[in-house]
Amino acid sequence: MMGTNRNMPEIERKAMWFLINQPQVLESNTVDEKWFTNNAYRTLASYVNLWGTRYENAEQIAAAFGDTPFGKKLDVQKIFRSIQGVDRPLDPEATFKQLRQAYYIGMMKGAAINVAKDPSEFNFEHLLDIRKQAEQTDTHADIDASKQVEEALRDLNTPNTSFIKTYPGLDKYLGGGLVPNELIVIGARPSVGKTAFALNLATNAILGDPSLTVELFSLEMSSKQNMRRVYAATSGIPLNLWKNPAVRMSESQKEVAANTIKQIAGIRFWSNDRVATIDDISRVIKQHAQRCKTSRYLAVVDHIGLVETSNPREDTRQALEEVSRRLKLLTQNLQIPIIALSQLNRGVESRQSNEPNLSDLRETGAIEQDANVVGFLWRPSDDLDDPNLNLSIKKNRDGETGLLKFYFQKDLQKIAEVSPHAVHE
Repeated sequence: MMGTNRNMPEIERKAMWFLINQPQVLESNTVDEKWFTNNAYRTLASYVNLWGTRYENAEQIAAAFGDTPFGKKLDVQKIFRSIQGVDRPLDPEATFKQLRQAYYIGMMKGAAINVAKDPSEFNFEHLLDIRKQAEQTDTHADIDASKQVEEALRDLNTPNTSFIKTYPGLDKYLGGGLVPNELIVIGARPSVGKTAFALNLATNAILGDPSLTVELFSLEMSSKQNMRRVYAATSGIPLNLWKNPAVRMSESQKEVAANTIKQIAGIRFWSNDRVATIDDISRVIKQHAQRCKTSRYLAVVDHIGLVETSNPREDTRQALEEVSRRLKLLTQNLQIPIIALSQLNRGVESRQSNEPNLSDLRETGAIEQDANVVGFLWRPSDDLDDPNLNLSIKKNRDGETGLLKFYFQKDLQKIAEVSPHAVHE
């Protein structure tokens, strides 16, 4: 049995958690296996560095690593259980940075002890070399800190004009509008109107800024169905007339409809119903976001519970956790906002109040944990035809929580904000 070291520092377990559960972080982060003091972790990190990005989750990596000559000498299941038992970390970049710092601190201490025991030129040069490497990290941190200070001072006198505007009241909660690095989750029970809300929000955003690209990843309805809803809300022509419009629309309506279609065709609103897996969605988002200017791309995923993972053996909870985390990483790596729609548990229907809580997010707390903002769309009454809708902001990492009121014209699929001012809790 290969020695595994009983020493399993918390930071090493957290770093390994990212490597086995989210190996795609290696696309934007460097993790050197030498940074691990635990022999088993070092061996596993070396394998993940070499082959990890071909796998999607810990189960696949454990099976593949266990079949290697090195893996067969280790208790792979015990190692993975140890890693999975750590408190779930949130920031891979910060975790890997802390791991690297811990490594160099240990190296500096060891080199200093050697110099104290034997102040030879070799030992002294070794100490200086390690110090130089450690200072390079500090220098990079200083540069980043300096840039942050400059940006903060500039923000005091330069208004931010890059916000993506949606609804006035919602923008107020968001500090001015949608911004990069944010995952916004909108949850609702079926048939409440979350798809219509997302379409209206996206249309508001793109009509307010024609330089913006909005891409809807639709896993519940076809692109044709979604675009009919956009046309209805924009034109004021009822949705049912867009089905077989040649027969159902009057000549004047057809003229308005034609102008609406041309108007929407002139903006960058894309409805994508051709991808269903998180791998394909991530690939398309990366390609399209990189073509657009910074902060000029908004992705909407409808809905998160229908997104497939590459592992058919994952249960619903594991799949949702993977999809949620992958979307959050995309917002950080690409500097874009993403809106993800989510179904809610049936439990909300059995309570006296129709207002959902964070615990109503399906299957897992990972969605709540990953999201910057969580809002719930719900009817204030039990009447399915009630046009009144509420949007409860239940989590807002950088702002307040509270309630917004909307009016839903179902025949037009148009959702309008009742008041631009939020009612705060």
